[in-house]
Amino acid sequence: MKKITIYDVAREAGVSLATVSRVINNSPVVREKTKQKVLAVIEKLDFKPNEVARGLATSKTTTIAILFPQSLFANVKDMIGGIGDTGRHLEYNINMFTTDDLGDENTIKSVVERVVKSRVDGVILFNNERIDKTLKALEKYHLPTVVIGKKIDDEKIGSVSIDVKSAAKEIVSSYLEKGKKDILYVHPQQNLVNNDEIMEGINEAYQAAGLEFNAENSVYCSTEYENNYEQFVEYFKTKSHEVILCGYDKDGVAIVNALDDMNIKVPEQTEVVAMFNSSYSIIARPTLTSLNVPVYDMGALAVRLLTKFLNNEEVESNAIIVKNLLIKRNSTK
Repeated sequence: MKKITIYDVAREAGVSLATVSRVINNSPVVREKTKQKVLAVIEKLDFKPNEVARGLATSKTTTIAILFPQSLFANVKDMIGGIGDTGRHLEYNINMFTTDDLGDENTIKSVVERVVKSRVDGVILFNNERIDKTLKALEKYHLPTVVIGKKIDDEKIGSVSIDVKSAAKEIVSSYLEKGKKDILYVHPQQNLVNNDEIMEGINEAYQAAGLEFNAENSVYCSTEYENNYEQFVEYFKTKSHEVILCGYDKDGVAIVNALDDMNIKVPEQTEVVAMFNSSYSIIARPTLTSLNVPVYDMGALAVRLLTKFLNNEEVESNAIIVKNLLIKRNSTK
């Protein structure tokens, strides 16, 4: 059976494609008599409007771009699921743009140009070390934008994030109250959450306890498990800590494995707390205590917020803060 298209409706009704699309979009510029004629043909042919028909009247493609560093994928795949599912539900197409390195300004510029040339209606960005430069590169194109992972104080840009500063402060404060003052923070590369806010939370927890966080207890790691494992095997040859807080569960797996190979018992000698509560936290041995970040929901919320911008719907707040919860497992006492 031949699929009925907008072209069939336009031909049967004797009107243009744009007129059919305006009727579908309930545009007030179509005369009532013409509108009723088109609606009658739509019913007669049992035509099901799609995103192309909607877009003809609005010059919109009903397509959203998501842009993120390739190295983030393992940590945000569930978030991409939330974006895809919600996009399909709202009948928006999703175009994915990735790059291996957003640190190079030319790379940022070229990827942004590819996004713009694809004629998307709006963009979802994932927080990373170069998020500000990426936003700057997008600014001149005036594309509606939502950032996941960092609160943006700009009424023109939406954001979906967690209060990671308070989360880090609460975790560290709980250990300081137990007398555990030697805490290491492991910065991940291309962090979806804001590293500066995590450090602010850690420092505030120490200050509230009348202490000062040792700057040497802050180290950076790679995006690759193998590099992290080798880095920490070497690190634990000369150093140890009561508590280690790391930005990703994948980094936590490398750390507990390195600790085990250096005969440092987890959690008896060193407790390890990770973030995101991904599948890595469950497959680790011991299983990882992890800050649950509802990444699927954050992806879904980002799409919904962006589509509200695109459709001029009322928005209660441009900056959505989602709740987080510490899931305790065997890497902590």
